Amino acid sequence: MFVYQSLLWFLPLLGLVVLIHLINMFRHRRVEWAAIEFLLASYKRSRTRILMQQLLLMLLRMLVIAAVILMLAQPKLEGVIGDLLGGKSSHHIILLDDSYSMNDRNTAQGGSIIFDDAIGVIKQIVDNAAKHNGNDKLSLIRLSRTNAINHGNPPEFAEITLNEEGIQNVRNMLKTLYPSQGAFEPANMLEPAATLVRQSAARSKPIVYFISDFRSANWQNRAEIIEKIGEIRTLGGTVRMIRSVDEERSNLGITSMQLVDGIHAADVEMLIDTEIINYGHEDADNVHLSVLVDDVAQTGVTIPRIKAGELLNPPLRFPVRFSDAGTHRVEIRLQPDAIADDNNRMLVVNVPAAIEILLIVPERRTGNFDPAQFVRIALAPSSIKSGIRTRTEPPAFLAANPLKQYNAIFLLDAIPLEQSAVKALEEYVSNGGGVAIFVGDNSNLDFVRTVLYNDNRGIFPFSPIAVSQLEPDLLTNKPDINIMGNHPIFRLFSEGDSPLLAGVKIEKYLAVSLPKDQKIENVNILAKLRNGQPLVVEKNFGNGKVITFLTSVAPVWNNWGKGNPSFVIVMLELAAALADSKKETDQLIVGNAIPIAIDSSLFEPQVEIRIPSREGVAEVSVARLELVNNDEGLAKGIFEKTDNAGFYEVQLQKHAETTEKNIELYAVNVLAKEGETALMDLSELANLAKSVNASLESAAGFSTSFEFAANASWSDFVLYVLIIFMMAEIFLAGRIIPPSKRNG
Repeated sequence: MFVYQSLLWFLPLLGLVVLIHLINMFRHRRVEWAAIEFLLASYKRSRTRILMQQLLLMLLRMLVIAAVILMLAQPKLEGVIGDLLGGKSSHHIILLDDSYSMNDRNTAQGGSIIFDDAIGVIKQIVDNAAKHNGNDKLSLIRLSRTNAINHGNPPEFAEITLNEEGIQNVRNMLKTLYPSQGAFEPANMLEPAATLVRQSAARSKPIVYFISDFRSANWQNRAEIIEKIGEIRTLGGTVRMIRSVDEERSNLGITSMQLVDGIHAADVEMLIDTEIINYGHEDADNVHLSVLVDDVAQTGVTIPRIKAGELLNPPLRFPVRFSDAGTHRVEIRLQPDAIADDNNRMLVVNVPAAIEILLIVPERRTGNFDPAQFVRIALAPSSIKSGIRTRTEPPAFLAANPLKQYNAIFLLDAIPLEQSAVKALEEYVSNGGGVAIFVGDNSNLDFVRTVLYNDNRGIFPFSPIAVSQLEPDLLTNKPDINIMGNHPIFRLFSEGDSPLLAGVKIEKYLAVSLPKDQKIENVNILAKLRNGQPLVVEKNFGNGKVITFLTSVAPVWNNWGKGNPSFVIVMLELAAALADSKKETDQLIVGNAIPIAIDSSLFEPQVEIRIPSREGVAEVSVARLELVNNDEGLAKGIFEKTDNAGFYEVQLQKHAETTEKNIELYAVNVLAKEGETALMDLSELANLAKSVNASLESAAGFSTSFEFAANASWSDFVLYVLIIFMMAEIFLAGRIIPPSKRNG
């Protein structure tokens, strides 16, 4: 097989050499010479030798011309002979980093994104293959598809032959490639690359092109990388590391956005914290952000300065208010910079009409105070819209009614409960609910010890001992309450002796049995009395939490509820903290699956998912997912195609004959750390490449010529033979042609 087969039509020119030799052999001239007889005798003796030399000279000249033609035609051989002569085809295995950091703008290349420069490397390989029209193969592994490949899915191209059709297919595919919005470890591509090298090394020469920006954050575990590249080399592969970025650039990224703890309800102001990081080496001044609520632009925010290499401290905090209940969108956008994908952050806020608080009070109680009255006034005063609604019920309500509709439950005295009520309360907490427990004159310590505490298996944090008096401190006048740590319910108070709580006097409290080291798993003391005894304790129980006050909520054992403003603050923060325990806190990242679970009695099991668009890349599209019913009355499914950051709308169709649809929203964001622009030190990268006998190149200076020259053809071998033939022809001609003829 020849690259330029049309040149073989020049082979008949070999006949001209034969013709010229024949003409010279049979051309006679009459020479007058007296000693001719002696010459004739000598000629007869050496005629055979001279004839053989002339024929050999003619053959050498024919071989020289044939070698020139064959060399220009570029023959290619396969099989064992082809391998020996350098004609073994190449298998170009391309590892393409398409994580979103490859969306960086490469200023040295005229402002194009560095991913385009990476694509340019692949185009060079393909274009060179097109010129040689050979049997080379090409495989492409994109970083964003590595996980799928490792689970048995094929790459986009696996050993595709770079003939005319294959080259066109690759070119068409390259036009559709763009950086993903995912964050991946580039080293993950080495395992499938080693597999391809192992499969093809016997029949081709594998060349692995590792094209990446080589960010330092992705190259921490270098021992594993060296091991994998070493394995590729051992299997017979050549490794070329190609860096697509020219230099580090400044980049700002939004790392998180979340609601601040508090009352989250309709028509109540909420606060959102946003963390922004400066990945650059210089301070960023006058950084502008846009805030969008339900796709409507709000007043922009300008940050005076974000220090180089640091997070904005404190985080940017801004208020939002939603006039109606339901699901709402919040989005913030940074001003454009080197990498666009980490300049946006989305948050879905599920806003209830109000926070529902269930107050459980004893049916019969001692004393003149109604504990529910004090809590109602603190949580939902009639003159202020607090976003909280309270409902007061007796203990029997717990077992007779569903509790999941309530955001929190306040047990306003630790009175005996029916076993069914205890079970309902424990299930409520285990499923993520929040409960507040107060003790008081009506508390039954045996019930608390045996049922609520239950040898630390129940919801009460410690085993009770007895109701005790807190003796007055007449000498030092220290506050009765000391704050421990920075729990949300005390976030507005300083740690230790808080001036705001200085006016609270505790007369009685429930003393409890503490372990020697005062530590119990899942139990955290939030506040102590001045004698060191716990006053407020938090216990995690299942997926929920219980906060216990070892004094009364009504001003029976204390004076807290008698006009002290700190009481209102703590009750509001307590309601917010307990209600927040049921809120979904997980934030989805690009590539994370969206778990969907709906009530199968209300909705059809088929759902439509509206996938967000990506500017300049993809339009909004709709996917359909079939859910599977289970024994719990739910229809469940997993939607895995979260390749774009944005808001995903899950549309639910009701069973009734109506076109009405319910929409659930999910926010999917990019992983912030991928926006870190710090590059791996060039000398370190060069040493790494050298340690595994790999080449290190830049995308701008990449060349494929030596790969094809060495592996695609055996023309070099023909050239060497041609030189040998020409030297032999010169030597033989010098022996045959007399000196007088050579000198003219």
